[in-house]
Amino acid sequence: MIVLGIETATSLCGIGLSGDEGPIADYKLLRGTIHGEYLPIAIEHIIEGAGITISAIEGIAVSIGPGSFTGLRIGLGMAKGLAFGLSKPLIAVPTMDGLISPIPGMCEWACVLLIARKGEVYQGIYQWTNGCWERKDEYKIILDKKIGDDLPKADVLFLGEGSLQHQHDIQKRVKGAMFLAPVHSLPSGYNIAEKGRQWLINGETADIDTLVPIYVKRFQGIA
Repeated sequence: MIVLGIETATSLCGIGLSGDEGPIADYKLLRGTIHGEYLPIAIEHIIEGAGITISAIEGIAVSIGPGSFTGLRIGLGMAKGLAFGLSKPLIAVPTMDGLISPIPGMCEWACVLLIARKGEVYQGIYQWTNGCWERKDEYKIILDKKIGDDLPKADVLFLGEGSLQHQHDIQKRVKGAMFLAPVHSLPSGYNIAEKGRQWLINGETADIDTLVPIYVKRFQGIA
């Protein structure tokens, strides 16, 4: 089973392919706001580079946020179009779940931070339980100066582009803060594809007509 993953929730535009035997391809472009321009070309290239035809793809997985309002709309629109046009199932993967899912449980707690507007971050808190990460609270948007205020007094693994941007301040505020190398701390099209493949095997698919992104706060014209 091959699943295509689309990640456009942040400044990174990612496309990935996951199969039953592991990763097939993972393309990334850090270019800010050109997701709409790059995405169709990237999908075409990744399929050609993998040596497969588009008909070999059995599911379309898409990152649904929280994240950039504009990026999420672009990615979801593309995913819905492909799923409808190819008559393939659509799988919705929350951005933070896709980011943290391949990370081993090096400590009990983890905090995923994605950049929101100036001075704000999206936050997701996870606990390592029974061999996997489980989210322990609703997605939130918080002021960057409040990072760490609602975390347990324990070692915490930070990841996501927000953790990279605020690493210096987090180290001063959170005793026991741990960080991943940048390459492991950014979203990935492959991670979305692999998480989607696992959920597709379990029959967890989304409705093309009703699926919407996860919006933590109301759109105000700035993505």
